[in-house]
Amino acid sequence: MNVTSTNINQSIQVISFYLIRRMSNERQCSEEDALKETLKTMTYELLQDRESGLYAESPEYVWSMLQDEVSGNIKSWIDV
Repeated sequence: MNVTSTNINQSIQVISFYLIRRMSNERQCSEEDALKETLKTMTYELLQDRESGLYAESPEYVWSMLQDEVSGNIKSWIDV
């Protein structure tokens, strides 16, 4: 499969939507509040960076990274 800019954008969108929905559900907050929190994270910043390749990972994998970052365990995904 040929990776195109459109495919990458769609992947980033799908993962971002997943993160926001999941955070909203887990924290029992609005999606708007979940979005605000997600936008502040290094995980989200890394997801937006095409060179990182994070967009090619599963939404669950990125969620795990986000959870580690939020809980202060960012070292777990930096040392990988």
